[in-house]
Amino acid sequence: MAHHQKILTVLGTVIGALILVLCLWAAIANYHKRTNQVEQHSPNITTTAFIKKIAPAAQREQRRYHIPASITIAQAGLESNWGRSRLAAKYNNLFGIKATSKTDRVKMTTTENVKGKTIEVKQYFQTYRSWADSINAHTQLIVNGTADNHARFRNVQKASNYRQAAVALQKGGYATDPNYANKLIYAIQKFHLDKYDRK
Repeated sequence: MAHHQKILTVLGTVIGALILVLCLWAAIANYHKRTNQVEQHSPNITTTAFIKKIAPAAQREQRRYHIPASITIAQAGLESNWGRSRLAAKYNNLFGIKATSKTDRVKMTTTENVKGKTIEVKQYFQTYRSWADSINAHTQLIVNGTADNHARFRNVQKASNYRQAAVALQKGGYATDPNYANKLIYAIQKFHLDKYDRK
Protein backbone atom coordinates (compact mmCIF):
# COMPACT_ATOMS: atom_id res chain seq x y z
CA MET A 1 0.00 0.00 0.00
CA ALA A 2 2.81 2.37 0.95
CA HIS A 3 4.53 1.46 -2.33
CA HIS A 4 1.40 2.41 -4.34
CA GLN A 5 1.13 5.62 -2.37
CA LYS A 6 4.75 6.45 -3.27
CA ILE A 7 4.10 5.79 -6.99
CA LEU A 8 1.01 8.03 -6.93
CA THR A 9 3.00 10.80 -5.22
CA VAL A 10 5.77 10.57 -7.83
CA LEU A 11 3.23 10.50 -10.67
CA GLY A 12 1.45 13.52 -9.18
CA THR A 13 4.76 15.41 -8.97
CA VAL A 14 5.70 14.51 -12.57
CA ILE A 15 2.26 15.50 -13.91
CA GLY A 16 2.40 18.75 -11.91
CA ALA A 17 5.86 19.51 -13.34
CA LEU A 18 4.64 18.76 -16.89
CA ILE A 19 1.65 21.08 -16.45
CA LEU A 20 3.97 23.80 -15.15
CA VAL A 21 6.33 23.37 -18.13
CA LEU A 22 3.41 23.50 -20.57
CA CYS A 23 2.05 26.66 -18.92
CA LEU A 24 5.47 28.32 -19.08
CA TRP A 25 5.89 27.30 -22.73
CA ALA A 26 2.45 28.74 -23.60
CA ALA A 27 3.26 32.00 -21.78
CA ILE A 28 6.61 32.35 -23.61
CA ALA A 29 5.00 31.57 -26.98
CA ASN A 30 2.27 34.15 -26.30
CA TYR A 31 4.90 36.76 -25.30
CA HIS A 32 6.87 36.18 -28.52
CA LYS A 33 3.68 36.36 -30.56
CA ARG A 34 2.80 39.72 -28.99
CA THR A 35 6.30 41.22 -29.29
CA ASN A 36 6.71 40.12 -32.92
CA GLN A 37 3.21 41.12 -33.92
CA VAL A 38 2.93 43.78 -36.61
CA GLU A 39 0.39 46.53 -35.93
CA GLN A 40 -2.43 46.85 -38.44
CA HIS A 41 -4.40 50.07 -38.82
CA SER A 42 -7.63 50.99 -40.52
CA PRO A 43 -7.15 52.99 -43.73
CA ASN A 44 -10.30 54.87 -42.65
CA ILE A 45 -8.80 56.33 -39.46
CA THR A 46 -9.89 59.91 -38.80
CA THR A 47 -7.32 62.70 -38.63
CA THR A 48 -8.20 63.34 -34.98
CA ALA A 49 -7.78 59.66 -34.03
CA PHE A 50 -4.48 59.51 -35.93
CA ILE A 51 -3.10 62.55 -34.10
CA LYS A 52 -4.15 61.17 -30.69
CA LYS A 53 -2.60 57.80 -31.51
CA ILE A 54 0.86 59.08 -32.43
CA ALA A 55 1.13 62.17 -30.18
CA PRO A 56 2.57 60.29 -27.13
CA ALA A 57 5.39 58.78 -29.23
CA ALA A 58 6.13 62.19 -30.82
CA GLN A 59 6.26 63.81 -27.38
CA ARG A 60 8.61 61.07 -26.11
CA GLU A 61 11.02 61.80 -28.97
CA GLN A 62 10.74 65.54 -28.28
CA ARG A 63 11.81 65.02 -24.66
CA ARG A 64 14.77 62.91 -25.72
CA TYR A 65 15.99 64.76 -28.82
CA HIS A 66 14.40 68.25 -28.86
CA ILE A 67 12.49 67.66 -32.11
CA PRO A 68 9.13 69.49 -31.81
CA ALA A 69 6.31 66.96 -31.43
CA SER A 70 4.19 69.16 -33.70
CA ILE A 71 6.74 68.74 -36.50
CA THR A 72 6.85 64.95 -36.11
CA ILE A 73 3.03 64.73 -36.11
CA ALA A 74 2.65 67.11 -39.07
CA GLN A 75 5.28 65.25 -41.10
CA ALA A 76 3.69 61.90 -40.30
CA GLY A 77 0.29 63.29 -41.26
CA LEU A 78 1.38 64.84 -44.55
CA GLU A 79 3.55 61.89 -45.60
CA SER A 80 0.92 59.25 -44.77
CA ASN A 81 -2.34 61.08 -45.55
CA TRP A 82 -2.97 61.11 -41.80
CA GLY A 83 -2.39 57.38 -41.42
CA ARG A 84 -4.59 56.37 -44.35
CA SER A 85 -1.98 55.56 -47.01
CA ARG A 86 -1.29 51.89 -47.72
CA LEU A 87 2.34 52.33 -46.67
CA ALA A 88 1.21 53.65 -43.26
CA ALA A 89 -1.86 51.48 -42.60
CA LYS A 90 -0.37 48.16 -43.70
CA TYR A 91 3.40 48.63 -43.36
CA ASN A 92 3.58 51.21 -40.52
CA ASN A 93 5.84 53.57 -42.49
CA LEU A 94 4.51 57.05 -41.67
CA PHE A 95 7.27 59.13 -43.25
CA GLY A 96 7.96 57.49 -46.59
CA ILE A 97 11.40 56.41 -45.38
CA LYS A 98 13.23 54.51 -48.10
CA ALA A 99 14.59 51.01 -47.45
CA THR A 100 18.26 50.77 -46.50
CA SER A 101 18.49 46.97 -46.61
CA LYS A 102 17.03 44.04 -48.52
CA THR A 103 14.89 42.95 -45.57
CA ASP A 104 11.79 44.56 -44.05
CA ARG A 105 10.93 46.46 -47.20
CA VAL A 106 8.16 46.81 -49.75
CA LYS A 107 8.17 48.16 -53.32
CA MET A 108 5.62 50.89 -53.97
CA THR A 109 4.89 53.77 -56.32
CA THR A 110 5.54 57.26 -55.01
CA THR A 111 5.48 60.81 -56.40
CA GLU A 112 8.59 62.97 -56.49
CA ASN A 113 9.09 66.59 -57.50
CA VAL A 114 11.92 66.73 -60.05
CA LYS A 115 12.81 70.11 -61.60
CA GLY A 116 9.34 71.45 -60.90
CA LYS A 117 7.54 68.42 -62.35
CA THR A 118 5.69 65.77 -60.36
CA ILE A 119 6.61 62.27 -61.52
CA GLU A 120 5.75 58.76 -60.34
CA VAL A 121 8.55 56.35 -59.48
CA LYS A 122 8.73 52.86 -57.95
CA GLN A 123 10.92 52.58 -54.88
CA TYR A 124 11.59 50.28 -51.94
CA PHE A 125 10.31 51.55 -48.60
CA GLN A 126 11.15 50.39 -45.10
CA THR A 127 8.47 48.47 -43.19
CA TYR A 128 8.00 48.68 -39.41
CA ARG A 129 6.22 46.69 -36.72
CA SER A 130 4.45 49.76 -35.33
CA TRP A 131 3.89 53.47 -35.79
CA ALA A 132 6.06 54.08 -32.73
CA ASP A 133 8.93 52.23 -34.47
CA SER A 134 8.41 54.42 -37.53
CA ILE A 135 8.53 57.57 -35.40
CA ASN A 136 11.73 56.36 -33.76
CA ALA A 137 13.31 55.75 -37.20
CA HIS A 138 12.28 59.27 -38.26
CA THR A 139 13.93 60.69 -35.13
CA GLN A 140 17.15 58.80 -35.87
CA LEU A 141 17.17 60.25 -39.39
CA ILE A 142 16.83 63.79 -38.01
CA VAL A 143 19.48 63.20 -35.32
CA ASN A 144 22.02 61.29 -37.44
CA GLY A 145 21.40 62.84 -40.86
CA THR A 146 22.27 60.95 -44.01
CA ALA A 147 25.36 59.00 -45.08
CA ASP A 148 26.61 61.95 -47.11
CA ASN A 149 25.86 64.59 -44.44
CA HIS A 150 25.42 63.61 -40.79
CA ALA A 151 24.58 67.22 -39.81
CA ARG A 152 21.93 67.61 -42.52
CA PHE A 153 19.00 68.14 -40.12
CA ARG A 154 20.89 69.38 -37.05
CA ASN A 155 19.11 72.76 -37.20
CA VAL A 156 15.77 71.02 -36.62
CA GLN A 157 16.94 70.17 -33.10
CA LYS A 158 18.34 73.67 -32.59
CA ALA A 159 15.10 75.37 -33.64
CA SER A 160 13.31 77.35 -30.94
CA ASN A 161 9.85 76.81 -32.50
CA TYR A 162 8.05 74.68 -35.07
CA ARG A 163 8.33 77.33 -37.82
CA GLN A 164 12.12 77.32 -37.61
CA ALA A 165 12.13 73.52 -37.50
CA ALA A 166 9.94 73.31 -40.64
CA VAL A 167 12.26 75.68 -42.55
CA ALA A 168 15.31 73.72 -41.35
CA LEU A 169 13.80 70.49 -42.71
CA GLN A 170 13.22 72.04 -46.11
CA LYS A 171 16.69 73.62 -46.23
CA GLY A 172 18.17 70.26 -45.28
CA GLY A 173 16.44 68.70 -48.30
CA TYR A 174 14.06 66.43 -46.38
CA ALA A 175 11.49 66.54 -49.21
CA THR A 176 11.54 67.44 -52.88
CA ASP A 177 8.38 69.57 -52.54
CA PRO A 178 9.42 73.28 -52.61
CA ASN A 179 6.40 74.14 -50.40
CA TYR A 180 7.14 71.48 -47.79
CA ALA A 181 7.83 73.88 -44.91
CA ASN A 182 4.66 75.90 -45.61
CA LYS A 183 2.57 72.72 -45.72
CA LEU A 184 3.94 71.62 -42.35
CA ILE A 185 3.25 75.02 -40.79
CA TYR A 186 -0.28 75.05 -42.24
CA ALA A 187 -1.02 71.56 -40.85
CA ILE A 188 0.32 72.50 -37.41
CA GLN A 189 -1.87 75.60 -37.31
CA LYS A 190 -4.96 73.91 -38.74
CA PHE A 191 -4.92 71.06 -36.21
CA HIS A 192 -3.37 73.05 -33.33
CA LEU A 193 -0.50 70.59 -33.13
CA ASP A 194 1.73 73.07 -31.32
CA LYS A 195 -0.14 72.18 -28.11
CA TYR A 196 1.83 68.92 -28.11
CA ASP A 197 5.08 70.89 -27.95
CA ARG A 198 4.24 72.17 -24.48
CA LYS A 199 5.88 70.12 -21.77
